[in-house]
Amino acid sequence: MTLSVNASFFSELGIYSLQGNSLQLQPDSPAESLPDKADRLSSPSISLSENTKQANTLYQSLINDLNASAVASPELAANDIAGKQSKRIDYELTLVTRDVYRENSLGLPGFERLSDGDLSKAGIDPDTLNDYSTGFQAGVYKHKGLYIVSFTGSNELQDFMVSLRQGLGYNEKQYNQALELANKTLKVFGENIIFTGHSLGGGLATVAALATGKPAVIYNSVGVSDPTLERMGVSPEVAREMADNGLIRHYSVQYDWLGDLQKALPVPQPMGHQIDLEYELKNAGGAIFPYRYGLHTFKAHFLEAVLELMTVHEPWLNNDDAMLASTMDSTDEGMLSLNMPSLQTLAMVMDDPAIREQFEETYQQIVSQRST
Repeated sequence: MTLSVNASFFSELGIYSLQGNSLQLQPDSPAESLPDKADRLSSPSISLSENTKQANTLYQSLINDLNASAVASPELAANDIAGKQSKRIDYELTLVTRDVYRENSLGLPGFERLSDGDLSKAGIDPDTLNDYSTGFQAGVYKHKGLYIVSFTGSNELQDFMVSLRQGLGYNEKQYNQALELANKTLKVFGENIIFTGHSLGGGLATVAALATGKPAVIYNSVGVSDPTLERMGVSPEVAREMADNGLIRHYSVQYDWLGDLQKALPVPQPMGHQIDLEYELKNAGGAIFPYRYGLHTFKAHFLEAVLELMTVHEPWLNNDDAMLASTMDSTDEGMLSLNMPSLQTLAMVMDDPAIREQFEETYQQIVSQRST
């Protein structure tokens, strides 16, 4: 399979970052080597739609609310997070999940990211949270007496390969590392702990929740295969029942390419009670996997889309727990036909230099815009 993507495809993704008081487009060039991405002064401004402006206004309002509520707020317990109903903290956890991608936290009102020194004092080796050889990355936050372990998603090529191979039943080290960290943090910090993550990070948070019995909130997540669950000593049927009954809440954005791909292939689906966020698709065209549809599906996967849609919809106010999704099944229209044997072959030869050469340039374009 040959992947040929014009650079303009990614320049038109409009991948944005919520910085300061405005939504801004990231530059097209790869990220510079700076000591901290937070030192970047600014990004080129773009013309924003009314919906985006409204979402940004709501976002700033919610951040102000976070600042106001950070003082003298009652403590939270892990059991407060469990359940099928969307909760306000689910929005706040999207901010945590974005923050963990950065080497140094930008700071979130009411949330403290534990430093290497804090982790060492607690008996956790900080190096176990960042393994460059496997791509594993996580952070531990404290909020109102609650400890939050957040896992990063697919921000490197090898992470995408991990997701693919795990979905096909292979034993992947990142999942073992997530289990080790989950059990260690439970032992160190006690019962008041939860997990969160996006994309691959959602899969890691899923196994962490199932291993410890503590809640997880995940976003546009990968599925967890039966062999992975069985290696944990967990019955797949029992695991899905626990997750669906409120141990895990999964937010899924309509047209997310990963979600659509998982529905179209014989691979495991994300676990947990699913809350769908409608993401309107306009003028996509009728061709198979059309250009505009492709742009939309890439945007739909990023955390920024989750953040904006949660800001607009405020699903925690939706007391009847009704879904926000459109009635149209996005897998029925515009999906790319894929061959399962070719995926299996790709998974088995993930270290083949030819595979990496084929995908590296495309991934670097995505990552440079996403992580800056």
